[in-house]
Amino acid sequence: MSREEAPGSALQRIAEVRRSIERLAQTRLESLPREFEFTEADFAAIRALVAERAGIALSPAKRDMVYVRLSRRLRALGLKRFADYLARVRSDERELEAFINALTTNLTYFFREPHHFEHLRTWLGQRPGTRLWSAGCASGEEAYSIAMTACEAWGRLDPPVEIFATDLDTQVLEEGRRGIYAAERLEAIDPGLRSRYFVPLADGRWQIRAELRALVRFDRLNFVENPWPVQGPFDAIFCRNVLIYFARHTQRMILERFVPLLQPGGYLYLGHSENLLYASEAFEPLGRTIYRRKADGELAAVSRERRIGSQPEAVARGESWLPSSSRAGGFTGTVGAEASSSKARVEPVRPGDPVILIGASTGGTEAIKTVLQALPADAPPVLIVQHMPEHFTASFAKRLDQVCALRVSEARDGEVLTRGRAWVAPGHSHLRLERQGNGYVLRLDRSEPVNRHRPSVDVLFFSAAEVLGPAAVAVLLTGMGRDGAQGLLALKEAGAHTIAQDEASAVIWGMPGEAVRLGAACEVLPLTEIGPAIVRAVSGRQAFCSRH
Repeated sequence: MSREEAPGSALQRIAEVRRSIERLAQTRLESLPREFEFTEADFAAIRALVAERAGIALSPAKRDMVYVRLSRRLRALGLKRFADYLARVRSDERELEAFINALTTNLTYFFREPHHFEHLRTWLGQRPGTRLWSAGCASGEEAYSIAMTACEAWGRLDPPVEIFATDLDTQVLEEGRRGIYAAERLEAIDPGLRSRYFVPLADGRWQIRAELRALVRFDRLNFVENPWPVQGPFDAIFCRNVLIYFARHTQRMILERFVPLLQPGGYLYLGHSENLLYASEAFEPLGRTIYRRKADGELAAVSRERRIGSQPEAVARGESWLPSSSRAGGFTGTVGAEASSSKARVEPVRPGDPVILIGASTGGTEAIKTVLQALPADAPPVLIVQHMPEHFTASFAKRLDQVCALRVSEARDGEVLTRGRAWVAPGHSHLRLERQGNGYVLRLDRSEPVNRHRPSVDVLFFSAAEVLGPAAVAVLLTGMGRDGAQGLLALKEAGAHTIAQDEASAVIWGMPGEAVRLGAACEVLPLTEIGPAIVRAVSGRQAFCSRH
C-alpha cells in the first residue's frame, strides 16, 4: 500500500476532500436555493477580477467557497445580487480590499514544516545583520516562528536580525501586529518556547512578547502590483504554500522578482507541495523544498548556455555514450544549437542497444521536460507514459519537441524504435514495446485500465522488462498512486538500471515513493540529477546496481 493510501493518512484525507469538492463542482448549483442571485457569469467575472487584481487563480471547484465567503459582504452591504456587488467592488477601493481579503486563504500555524526552521538555525547565528522576509505571512505565525528561531540561535531576545512580514490580506496583518493567539494555536509549541516568548492574557489567550514583536515589521504586499514595499537584499525568503494559489505565469514572475532581492547564496523556502524547477534556473535545490540562490557567476553561465541553446552539461560536446565498437556511426552527444540538424537522423535500434523509459503522473509534465532537456539529440530512444487525458498528449509531445534536442512525438502503433526520438503514449492507449526481427516496434492497445490508468506506466515497464532486460534505463517520476512501481521492480530484476525521483523534488511522492519502498530503484535522486544519471548509466561510467 502506498503512502497516500494508508488508512487515515493525511494524503488520503486530502484526496477525499478533493473528490468531495469535485463532486460539488459537478452539481447544478443553479437548481439549489440561494439567498443571493449568483450566475455563471458572476462567477466568471469574480475569477477574472481576482486574477487581475491579486493574481489568484480560482478553479471551477471553488464556486461554492466564493459564494459563501462573498455572501457575507452582500449581507453587510444590503445587496441582493452578485452583479450589484461586483459593480460596487469595481468602483470602491475599500470594498475591493474587502473582496480580496474574503477570497484569500490563510492557513498557517507555528513552526509549520519544522525542518525549514532547523535549517535556518544552522546558519542564522553566524550572520549578524541578517535580513529575513516572510512573504505570505498570514496572521504572523511564520514570522514569529522565524523570530523565535533567531532568538534561540543567538541566545537573546534582541538578535541582530530584521524580519519583514507581508501579506495580501489586511485583516490578518492586523492580527499579526497584535500577536495575540488562542491557547489551542500554541498546543504544538514546546512549553519552554511558550514560556520564553509568550505572555498569558487574562482571557486565556497568549501574546507574543513585545521584544519579538519589535523584531517584525508587517506590511501589505500584492504580488501582482509594482513596486513591492520591500527592498533587498535578503539572506532568506520564506514563501511557503503561497505560489500554489497563482497561475503558472504569475508564479514565474514572482520567482524572477525574488532573484535580485535575495543575496547570492541566500535561501528560499517553499511549501511542501511547491517546487520551482519548472520556473527558474536561478535556484539550486538542496532538498526538502529548500533552495539556494546561485551566485552571479553561476547565473551568468546559465545565461550563456541559454543564449547558445546548449543543454545542461550532462554530456560533453563530442562525447559518446557507448563504445564506438558497439554500433556503427557512434553517438555524438550533439546538443543545443547543433541539435536541429540531428533531429532528422534515423538510426534504428538493435537488440542490446539501450532504451530509456520514463513514467510520471501528477507534476510529471514539467519533470519530464527537465529530464529530456538534459539529453542530447542522438540519445537512445525514449518512451514516455504520462497520465494525461486523451487529446492532451499530442500537444504535450509537440511542446516537448519545441524545447528539447530530441525529436518528440505522440506514439503511433507499429513505429520502429530509432535513436534521437522520444515518444509519448497517447492518452487513450497503453504503450508496449515489442521485439520484431532485428529491432523493436511500438504497440498501442485500448485494453482495460491498469492501476486505474490507461496509459499505464506498469504496462510499458513490464513489456520492456521482457524484451529489453539489462538494456533498459527506467525512470519513475512524481505522481500519485502506485502505477509503475511494480514495473520498475520487474525491470530491476531483469537487470535494468532504475531511477526514482526523490521526495524533496517530487510534487507527489506516491509512485516513486512506492518504488523505493519495494526496493525497485537503483538510485533515488533529485529531479535535476536524473538526466545526468541517465547519461552515466547508458555510458557505463557508473556501476550498475546489483542484479537479482
